Amino acid sequence: MSALLAEQMFVLFAILAIGSWLGQLSFRGISLGGAAVFFVGLAFGHFGLTIPKPVMDLGLLLFVYAVGLQAGPRFFRTFRKQGRVFVMVAGAGILAAGVITVVVARLFHIPYAVAAGMFTGAVTNTPALAGAIDAMNRIDPAQAANVSVGYGIAYPFSIVGITLLMQFLPGLLRRDVKAAEAEWLALNKAERSQLVRKQFRVTNPNLDGKRLAELDTHRLSQVNISRVRHGDVVVAGTPDVMLHLGDIVMVVGTANELEKMRLLVGEEANVEMEATSRAISRDLYVTEASLAGKRLMDLHIWDRYNVIITRIRRQGVEITPVGTSTLELGDTLRVVGDQAAVEQFARLVSGDTRRIEETNMVPFLMGLVLGIALGLIPFRLPAPEGVAGAGVTIKLGAAGGAFLVSLVLGHFGRIGPFRLYVPSAARNLARELGLMFFLGGAGANAGTQLVKVIVQQGPGLFLAGAAITVVAALVTLWVTHSLLKKNLLTTMGLLSGVMTNPPALAAANSQTTTDVPAVTYASAFPVVLIFKILLAQILVQLLRL
Repeated sequence: MSALLAEQMFVLFAILAIGSWLGQLSFRGISLGGAAVFFVGLAFGHFGLTIPKPVMDLGLLLFVYAVGLQAGPRFFRTFRKQGRVFVMVAGAGILAAGVITVVVARLFHIPYAVAAGMFTGAVTNTPALAGAIDAMNRIDPAQAANVSVGYGIAYPFSIVGITLLMQFLPGLLRRDVKAAEAEWLALNKAERSQLVRKQFRVTNPNLDGKRLAELDTHRLSQVNISRVRHGDVVVAGTPDVMLHLGDIVMVVGTANELEKMRLLVGEEANVEMEATSRAISRDLYVTEASLAGKRLMDLHIWDRYNVIITRIRRQGVEITPVGTSTLELGDTLRVVGDQAAVEQFARLVSGDTRRIEETNMVPFLMGLVLGIALGLIPFRLPAPEGVAGAGVTIKLGAAGGAFLVSLVLGHFGRIGPFRLYVPSAARNLARELGLMFFLGGAGANAGTQLVKVIVQQGPGLFLAGAAITVVAALVTLWVTHSLLKKNLLTTMGLLSGVMTNPPALAAANSQTTTDVPAVTYASAFPVVLIFKILLAQILVQLLRL
């Protein structure tokens, strides 16, 4: 047995397996979820069983990278609408943590290096810890180790406390998760203008005898004519179909755009237009790499394949296809046409269905390389007025840089000529496995020092670190929930984001079927990261005075 425990890979996966099993257990509907891995790691670490730090770093990289890829398609749109909210919430919570750090350091006469480390641990931010250590090395290298001591004191309570708070938060706020989901889904549906289909009877005499190609509907509205019924015959709405008075056309688009078609075509109708051999409808996955980035107008789909694309679904968002619309790997196309034409087109776009399960590793790995490089670039800020020194040099850290790159990569879907496609299953695996690697490593490494540090420094120091966490969390909740009246799911995402607490995010995600906490966490993360790195290094200067 001792030989097995000496093997660090065995210890790692034992922690993950036991923690995952414990996380699935629940008591009165409450479970630890992914955070159980951290607690098991603490127990293993207390008995001297550790995990290599590179494994923990790799896990954190994979986790933040996968979260960024998931949030990227929606991040910029969300930030444009709620950027001020993120800045306000992040600024209030982090500034409160900084102020209480100074207060407890003065009251309890805590060494300034330890206090700076306690700030980074209380807000669970490793890049901020690295920034504080770097600032300390420039001021007093002999005290740099004490920064890590302070981090180790405050970090466990923050991880555990915020994760447990997330589990009880719906009950404490007297808010129902299902009601919050319904509220968000209703708002999201209204904002995203889901595509719908309507039928119109041709009553405009100017359309009698006109081919669909002559209507040029995209100049009038962003819609697509899916099917046309003439008498008892239903055909696909291809360009050569001729309209006659009394025909019924089925049109797909948003509600506002369909109203324009009603004015052009005629009164709304409700007539049976079921699929026939001459007008079937199928959903096709785009798995052919040569089509990625191609515009529909350049593919000449109407002319070559005699089919109509009425919808494009990408990352959960429906898009009305027009000539300038581009295709991306993983898109779902709603295609209408006669059976033979649809099957021929299916062979073009979904010829090799295995590709829908494959990750394009070149841009995936290039994004990680660029992110790590970005995180290592130092940025120098001038010293505050009246404070001696040459200023503060900050770094985002490997995880921070990888996260920012993944947001951009998730949004644009490419690096130069290389297009990125990561199946949702692969993205979820990277996120969950990365999170468990990080939690297992963090727990095991913290467990080796936790008891010793508490004994040496006394429980008062531990309580001081807890106070920083509690004040930051309470201020964040007050601003988000009471002042801004945000949805419960958004509140959970913002709280885990302001505390940069992956286990808390995992706890929030386990309570909902939506991705609201993850998207909110990712949207707030860049602002939070920059604020914490800056404040950690500024605190080193202020606490030293």
